[in-house]
Amino acid sequence: MRTRSPTPKVGVAARPPRAYVAGMHRATGRLWVLGLAVVLLSGLPGRARACGLSPPIGPNGLPTVCHGDDAGLRFRVGLTAGGTDTRIEIGDRKADLLQAATIATLDVIPLERLALSAAAGASLGGRVDFEGQRYDLAPGPIGGVGASYRLLGGALPFVHLSATLSLSRTIATAPDDSESTFTSRDWRFGVAVGKAIGTVAAPFAVARYFGGGTDWSAFGKGADDYRYHVGVGSAFGISEHFDALAELTFLGERRATLGAGYLF
Repeated sequence: MRTRSPTPKVGVAARPPRAYVAGMHRATGRLWVLGLAVVLLSGLPGRARACGLSPPIGPNGLPTVCHGDDAGLRFRVGLTAGGTDTRIEIGDRKADLLQAATIATLDVIPLERLALSAAAGASLGGRVDFEGQRYDLAPGPIGGVGASYRLLGGALPFVHLSATLSLSRTIATAPDDSESTFTSRDWRFGVAVGKAIGTVAAPFAVARYFGGGTDWSAFGKGADDYRYHVGVGSAFGISEHFDALAELTFLGERRATLGAGYLF
């Protein structure tokens, strides 16, 4: 009687079953995280090169355009989410990074048109593709501060100037389950030019110049390739106290940001 030899299993033997199952659970748990960034960014052309993720503070101070100017002390609390698809350089090598994050923000408006911002939150996970290997990024803490000032406005277009500084840290897990720390530092100067449409909306075009870098304990420091991004967005006045914002950058660094806030 002829016996049939067993069909060889392809792709599983290359990795121990226990580690394979653990990796599958980890990947499945992060699908929804990467989905946010992929949905927001997949329609943009080309791949950007920049220094990594900074908090999605977005156009800090800009949502108050829809609430009008007030000389009194005001505060705004908000929640912002965003995704970044970017490239970093580590020596003469390149790494592609996809990561999402969510941030709680507090804006203090001590003077008319001046806003001071603080942000704290967490990256939601992501991945780094480097030298043919994929490294999973765990959720990690993010913090940042910023300041902004708005010029002109009213019957004229407004000019919004901003500066932010941020820091984030996460753990990168290699295919063999070894771990390393991945830290991003980021500073940005920006200018947005737009026009308020009553208290309903304030569409704008934005450009930012930035620097900083990454420090990956496994492979060393990363440097910027592109140091800018250009995009469009809008602040929206939902009610006397509630507002929202959306921003999409498509030249240089690719990023999408969505947020909402409450002014009091």
